Amino acid sequence: MTDVYYTPRDIIFSREQMLWLIKWLPYLEDENSWPPDPQETGYTDAPRVQRSRNYRAPFETPAGFVAEVRCRLKTTGDTGEVLIHEVQHGLESYELLSRPAQRALNYISGWKRRRQAFSQWEAEQHHRIRNHKKYGFSGHILDKQE
Repeated sequence: MTDVYYTPRDIIFSREQMLWLIKWLPYLEDENSWPPDPQETGYTDAPRVQRSRNYRAPFETPAGFVAEVRCRLKTTGDTGEVLIHEVQHGLESYELLSRPAQRALNYISGWKRRRQAFSQWEAEQHHRIRNHKKYGFSGHILDKQE
């Protein structure tokens, strides 16, 4: 995941993009600018400055993404802190994260914020998993319990 790069235009808050944003949160907060693209272009001349009409300050886009990620993480409480800790200490793959961090990441990912509280969403996910194991794909009861 080290070679992955997203522009603000690319962000749709997928799991991979949320991991990338969490990894870059300190940079976005401290530098108030978007992380540099790690790919070298091969050009050695200084870039030409092209003027375009942009009615936003350069720090507004990073600040907006920081606010969105922080707001989503805040809804997960301590579980979100676990996610931040793991990602910022090198666990950049969904499979490497602890189960609580995976749940927090699943909750905060997606184009829109969830309206359902994290605790309710977690209980619903647990219920779905338990019923999936009990009923299987066909919907028939796999083990009869009386």
